[in-house]
Amino acid sequence: MSRWLLAAVLAGCAQKPAAPVGLRVPLSEGWVATPQGGGLAVGPKGRVVASLEVRGGDVPRAAELSRAVTSEGATQVLLDEGEGYAAVRYTLAPGRDGFLAVKRVGGRTVWCSSTANAKNDEVDDALALCRSLATETP
Repeated sequence: MSRWLLAAVLAGCAQKPAAPVGLRVPLSEGWVATPQGGGLAVGPKGRVVASLEVRGGDVPRAAELSRAVTSEGATQVLLDEGEGYAAVRYTLAPGRDGFLAVKRVGGRTVWCSSTANAKNDEVDDALALCRSLATETP
């Protein structure tokens, strides 16, 4: 089951007056979100397995994300994209997977990525979290 967290730290970005004030981040059971460097660090209590960061710009194509991770040595790249969303899931080494995803949420572009601490099943959970980001209205 997931619980919803209103990530006020991400709401502090400049917005138009009519824009939603928060970002809804669905956390897996036992996961926490901690403000970190203008974004959020998420994962099971005591470990960070993914980071979320609000950046400007458009959502790139999944093929662009794929080129970025393969240039760093990633293999077995799986692409996923839809309107306002692009992601790649990849393998860095046997037993070590990761992901990079970008989602347009309201007026924000949120970049999500796994950390070196992420276990393969946590990569799936964190990628699902990024895919499920939504706006929180007042």
